[in-house]
Amino acid sequence: MAPDKNKIAADCFRKGNEAMAKENWDYAIDMLDKAVRLVPDNVLFRQTKRGCTRKKYNDNGSGARMANVKLMGCRGRIKKSRLQKDWDRVDRAAEEGLELNPWDSGLNFDLGEACRQREYLGVAIEAYRTALQNDPKNSEYNRILGTLLRERGEYPEALKCFETILRVDPTNSEARSICGQIQAESVMDRGGYEKAEQTRDVKVPNAYEIDRQARKAKSKPDVGPGASVEEDLKRAIRKEPEAVNAYLKLADYYRNTKQLESAAETLKQAVDVSGNDSDVREQLEDVELDMMRNAAGLAREDARANSDDEKLVANAKALATELLQREIEVLSSRCDRYPNDMRFKMELGKRFMRADRPQQAVPLLQQASSDTRMKHHALVLLGEAFLKLKKADLARRQFEKALDGLSPQDHPDEFKAAHYFLGRIYEKKGIIDKADHHYTEILAIDYEYRDVLKRLESLQDDDQDDAL
Repeated sequence: MAPDKNKIAADCFRKGNEAMAKENWDYAIDMLDKAVRLVPDNVLFRQTKRGCTRKKYNDNGSGARMANVKLMGCRGRIKKSRLQKDWDRVDRAAEEGLELNPWDSGLNFDLGEACRQREYLGVAIEAYRTALQNDPKNSEYNRILGTLLRERGEYPEALKCFETILRVDPTNSEARSICGQIQAESVMDRGGYEKAEQTRDVKVPNAYEIDRQARKAKSKPDVGPGASVEEDLKRAIRKEPEAVNAYLKLADYYRNTKQLESAAETLKQAVDVSGNDSDVREQLEDVELDMMRNAAGLAREDARANSDDEKLVANAKALATELLQREIEVLSSRCDRYPNDMRFKMELGKRFMRADRPQQAVPLLQQASSDTRMKHHALVLLGEAFLKLKKADLARRQFEKALDGLSPQDHPDEFKAAHYFLGRIYEKKGIIDKADHHYTEILAIDYEYRDVLKRLESLQDDDQDDAL
């Protein structure tokens, strides 16, 4: 019996996802490419491979170094294969090229053409969409994608494609005509006429159906194509229930409209459809964290408004602790998955500081301080961590390093914090002139910062007493 291609492809897809979770990008891309070769019409396989390739290049938008030079061979093979109408080879050459630069609009368009010619329409549409993301005003791309979407009844997006052509070329009479046709077809689709070959084919509802539709119309607005973003996205999911991208778009819509519970439910479905894809799972984690933050925020407000209610106060503290612990778990996982991304190390270090776990915060903040974008903030937090660990000299060095080149205009919070803790350190050591200097630096820009004024006045009083 011949081996089941779908089963082998699914196994390759699983291995690719496991490799992605470990950031073994090259092996992951190789496994995902094998899945694509075996089942070339599977949209999810292609999307996942492309997402993995983007992660390999840290989402830099340009791919590998000197990608344009390296792509010359691929482009040559594509040109030759297109002339011969050898769409399999066009597909293969385009996929090879997209491993070097997944954002390349020309390669995505070539892939779309190869898939369209072989009627892998789901893959073709996604490829054309990606091509347009990177070259949105390209009339040819818009024309072909708009035509495909129109044929599938996805009228709002199809209309946008031809409207873009008109904006680029207002004299394009063909595009103007097609826009009118799409609008008419959209109306007919909502009315149920588009499939009626003759007038008698249009369904005539009975009295019960008329009453049901009337009641439905009163309770719910028109949800035909273009009438509701939410319903359009749900319709896209029903058409292609295996296409993860539709679930993600619907989840984004829910997040943007603050419907977090609906976003979470949609992302749970996306996780299942994607085969527990790490990127999708991370989006679900982010939404769940947002839900926890909202709950903790509401509890905190209730506790402030009813400070005498011990149960409300205890509940607020419990939710805050639970949120902090969950953030630590998620960020720890992200640090493992993205060891070179200092932002996650910085955020995890901050959470450990909030949890009063400075020992665990120190190595993370040390690494984060190597990133110029967060250097000053990381060094100040690192100094605070050393103070908690009763290592004052190490703390002093971090605060002094933080102040090197630090401007109160660019980083006021870090500037004030570094001077404040240095003032405290020198005050404790009895080095009054240096403590005075650091406190004065703060008062020059923020006269009400913490207890600086009180401390400075105390130092000056002590100094006067010594003089007497």
